[in-house]
Amino acid sequence: MSDLSDHALIELLHQSLDSPALPILFECYRPVLQRLQNQYFIPEFEQGDWEQEALLVMCETVRRFETQRLRSFGAYYRLRLAHRIFDLIRQAQALKRQMTRNAMSIETEAEYIADTVPDHHWLLREQLETKEAIYQVLPRLSGIEHTVFTGLLLGQTLASISQQYQLSDQQVRGACHRGQAKLRQVLAE
Repeated sequence: MSDLSDHALIELLHQSLDSPALPILFECYRPVLQRLQNQYFIPEFEQGDWEQEALLVMCETVRRFETQRLRSFGAYYRLRLAHRIFDLIRQAQALKRQMTRNAMSIETEAEYIADTVPDHHWLLREQLETKEAIYQVLPRLSGIEHTVFTGLLLGQTLASISQQYQLSDQQVRGACHRGQAKLRQVLAE
């Protein structure tokens, strides 16, 4: 089958694109693909992508090629493949422009980024600083303040602390406010 002319291969392909004539015709015109591949660059295109596009263009070219009207299949295929490559380059450039248009400067949008993007290192530092502040504030607390503060750190409510340690609501609320004030003071230092 490899000794058939282009027109004979195309006639076989007109009957069925699944014909074994397709790989034979594709190999005959591989130099056209290689020449265009050396001439143009499509971002992020690998060899397999080039071959796939060239094969799709070949199938479409065979389907449209009229053997009675056109003389040179090679010239028609080269023109259609070149146009497809130009389309792919334009698409890549449009995507590049779109990505540039949507880009934002970190410096000018620092506040927005700080509010929307979690900084896990910052959270960890904040947790460590808070733990350190708690350790520093504990010796400064009175007995009742220490009891209430420790209960709050363990997740207890003011009412449960009041009930557990037999303290009045006023004593617990006062100790809570004084403990918070001392903690704020340590954090401000």
